[in-house]
Amino acid sequence: MYGIFVSALGMLSTIGGIAEMAGMSHEIRERKDALDAAGNTTAAFGKGFAIGSATLVSLTLFGAFVSRAGIKTIDVFTPKVFIWLIIGAMLSILVFSHDNEECGKSSS
Repeated sequence: MYGIFVSALGMLSTIGGIAEMAGMSHEIRERKDALDAAGNTTAAFGKGFAIGSATLVSLTLFGAFVSRAGIKTIDVFTPKVFIWLIIGAMLSILVFSHDNEECGKSSS
């Protein structure tokens, strides 16, 4: 339990808090904030790519299941159904991107 506690505490500590407790100058905090914003942006882009690839993989797996199971009521291979499935999957990415944009605005 002690190891879990130390790990959780390490995740909660931020470089800004460490710099503040160490009594470092305001310039150090500004540099840290710029690097932190770049890191957050990079992480957000990575999450966006992960969501996009997960969407395509799940659609492919669903199509393979429908094809293998011989289900005729849902035909994923018709262009109309496929396009609407992609649009539906893109809605979550759209919401995520707007959320991510607001997060970037609030951090700067």
